[in-house]
Order: sequence, then C-alpha cells, then structure tokens
Amino acid sequence: MKKLTYLSSLIATIFLFSSPAYAVCDGCVVNAVQTASTSIVTAINTGVSALSNLLNELDTHLSSVGSKISESIVQTGNMQRELAIEARQQSEQARINRETALPIDTCALSGSNYARQAQQSAHIRASSYRPGNTSALAPIKNSVLNKALSAPAPSIEASRRMSAAIHQTTYCNATEVKLDYPGCSPSALPDGDANVESLFTGAGLPGKEADLTFTPEQEEAARAYARLSLDAQPPENMTRAEANTEAGKLYLAMQKAYQANLSSSEKAFFDEIASHMPFPGSAKLISELKNAEAAAQYFDATASRIAKQTGTMSLAELEAFEVGRRWRNPHWVVEMSVQANPIQLAREQLFIHAFLADMQYQQLQKTKHIEVLLGQLLAATLRANDRMQLEIQLSRVRATNAR
Repeated sequence: MKKLTYLSSLIATIFLFSSPAYAVCDGCVVNAVQTASTSIVTAINTGVSALSNLLNELDTHLSSVGSKISESIVQTGNMQRELAIEARQQSEQARINRETALPIDTCALSGSNYARQAQQSAHIRASSYRPGNTSALAPIKNSVLNKALSAPAPSIEASRRMSAAIHQTTYCNATEVKLDYPGCSPSALPDGDANVESLFTGAGLPGKEADLTFTPEQEEAARAYARLSLDAQPPENMTRAEANTEAGKLYLAMQKAYQANLSSSEKAFFDEIASHMPFPGSAKLISELKNAEAAAQYFDATASRIAKQTGTMSLAELEAFEVGRRWRNPHWVVEMSVQANPIQLAREQLFIHAFLADMQYQQLQKTKHIEVLLGQLLAATLRANDRMQLEIQLSRVRATNAR
C-alpha cells in the first residue's frame, strides 16, 4: 500500500515539473496536457484507493478466518478435555463401586449377618431352662434329671436321692467305677454334673479339647451341674390345701423371696449354657465362611469337633471365631501383609472396630448383671447380720402389749 501511494505521488510530480517544457506550445495544448495529467493522477489515485480498500477487506477476511479457526481449535480442545474428565470420573466411580461393593469378603460380613440371630436364639433357649418349664426347645433324655428340673420340688431327702440317681445313671467317674458304686458304669461324661468344665468347655473325658458348641448330652450335663451347684434342694412345694392356710401363705411368700434371689444366679448359668448350643442358620454361616480362603483355613484348624461333625455352631463359637480369625490366624496376617489397597485396609479396620464395639456392649450387659448380683449379696449379708436382731427386737416390743 505504501509503495502504490509513493508511485502515484511521483507521477504527479513528474507531470507538474514537466509543464514548463511546453511553454513554447500553444496554450490549448498545454491545457489539454495538464487536464490529461490531472485525469491520469485522479485515475491512479482512485485505483490505488480501491486497491487499498480491497487489501483492507482481504486483511479483515483473513483475520476473521483466523479468529474462527482459533475459536474452533479452542472449542475442540475444551470438548476433548471435558470428555477426558468425564471418562476419568466414570473410571474412578467404577473402581470405587468395584472395591466397595458388598459382599467383597464373605467372611468379613458373615459374622455380623448372623450375630443377632445367634444372640436371639441363645436368649430364647436360656429362658426355656427356667425351673418347672416343659418346653420342647430343650428336651432332656435323662428321665430322672427331667423330673428334677420340671416336676414340683419334693422334700429335701427326695431331692438328694434324685441327685444321687442322676449322677449314678450318667456321670460316674473312673474312681467311682473302680470302687464299684451301686449303679455306676463307665461314662463318656464323667462328673458332668459336678465339674465346672461342663459349663464352659463341655462335659467329657479328662484331657479332651474345649467344645465351644455342645451336643444335647453336654447340654444336659451342664444343666445338671447348674442344678447341683445352685439349688440342689429347692424349697419343697406345698399341696393345695396347705397353700390355702395362713401358714401356707406365709411359706409361699418366703419361698418366692428365695427364688427371686436365686433367679439372678440362674440367669448367668442359663445364658452361658444356651450360648454353647447351635443356633438356626449356623449351617449357612459356616458355608459362607468356607468361601473365604483365610477364614476357611482358620475354621478347619480351630472349629470344635461338633461344628465340624454337624456343620453348625453356637454363639460362643461364633464369637471366638470372630475374635481369632484375625490376630490368631496366620493366614489373615499374610493377607494383610501383602494388601496394598488402602480402601480394603480401611474397611478391615472398620469391621474390627465394629466387632469390638459389640463386644464392649455385651461386656456392659454382663457388668449390669454383676452389679445386680453384688446388690443381692449385700442384701443377703444384711439379712444374715441384722434381720435376726430386728426380729428379736420386734418380739420384745410386742411383748410389752403396747398399742
């Protein structure tokens, strides 16, 4: 554009300075030449101006095209970036769903799935052990023991004869057999009615492994032990005629006060026995446990013989399994040692804390029961120390005939 402007100015200058050369010419010729020069300069300026406008328009169009191309590139880049972000988000969501979907580890969840069912079953079964109950939930094969637990309480001498008959028919030990006690024969559950192991690890021959899940025979032995250690000679029941007398009513009140204190001790025994009996659904639980390699190996190594033989387990064994399948289980230690996924490690910690919280709650319940027992012991001590003196003093007051 600058070159064209310079050219037009140069031409105009040439025509202007060349005018004197025609001074000798006729005036009209000079005028014609000047007119022509002016026309030429005007035409050149017009052309230059048009060319300049054309170039400006071309520059504008080129700029517009460049801007559109730039905008298109930016839009394409933004779209690609958004697609990449969306794809990354979907991939991350899929990974999270895959790693947190339930159940990831059947073993990690199976215990909690059945814990409530096991606890409820144990509670119902323990309640069925109450004296005088004839529930079919816990039938007793030993007819003498069944009568002692469910029939009206006989005299003290009759209760003692029952205790002897229960022992001789089922629970004679090796020494008693050697001494040839009447009615005694070798037993698979020696002293099942007189040894505390019947309550916690199951009656059986000396030296046997602990059974956290009991057989029906071990359940009977545990109930026989509870009867013998808690109340082998319960207060004798009265006849209807006796209960209708004034003395009978007073005896009934004393009998119920005695049973009220005893029931707290019975509950601790009954809960312990019931916790060792298989609960409904435990067979499915064991099937689920065997789907996890580390849990299956630990179950095979530690499960009680009853759990292995029957494919069922008790609440006590379930709790022991949940406690031991981690820290006591070398296979779990290996799995956690090679585990690099932080989500799985965090989830395992949450399961452990949840289980510990449940154990702490159960400990709280037992603490409440212990407090009740301590209160009853204090009350019994007060009665033993002070009640007699109170009764004697009341007799002295009444002897004065004061009204």
